[in-house]
Formats: sequence, C-alpha cells, structure tokens
Amino acid sequence: MSAARRTVCDIRDLPTMAALAQWAAAHGARVTYLGPDLQGHPVYGARRGPVVRVVFAPGRDPHPHPLSWRSPLETLPDDVPTTAAGAAGAAPPRTPGGPLRRTRSYLHAAVRSAL
Repeated sequence: MSAARRTVCDIRDLPTMAALAQWAAAHGARVTYLGPDLQGHPVYGARRGPVVRVVFAPGRDPHPHPLSWRSPLETLPDDVPTTAAGAAGAAPPRTPGGPLRRTRSYLHAAVRSAL
C-alpha cells in the first residue's frame, strides 16, 4: 500500500524574467513583485497552487526598503482562480481555515526555522 504524496509547497528559482513569464503564461499565473532579497535585489514570483517560481532580478531594487527585512516568500500573493468566474477576474472565495492558509503557515514556519 503506497501513501499518497501531497505537495505542500514547491519553491524554485528560475534564471531569467523571460523564463518566469513563460512559466506563468503556461500555468495561468500572474508575475508579481514580491519585495527585495537580503542583498537588495528585486524578487519577482508567480504562483499556481502550492507551486511558486521566483526570479532574483539583477540590479538594485527600485522600491524603498523597509527598516526591517522580511522574506518576500512570507507574503505570497493569492492564487489565480481556476473557475469560469475566476477567468473574468473575480477573486476566489476566502475561507478562514482553507488550504491556502495552511500552506502559508507551513511556509512561514519553514522560513523562520531556516533563519
């Protein structure tokens, strides 16, 4: 009897913005600015379910930096809805204890334990 595998979070970096844009287009996701990394480079990402792809762009981040740094992966944007209503731009319904909140909780705990 084999246990079913369940992906909680899959974060990988891609080499270029073009690769991120291509991945996002193929998976129906949006590319968004996530914030600066520790070296002050801008981080962009796209998310589809538990899968997140990010790019650490070269150069300095043009946005003002906060006094205290937070990982851009701590506040991921909401997933793009897959329903017909989602295609029209409607936001997905939010549930207080839904899988997105659990995924974010696991991600937050993993990021904090790694620091």
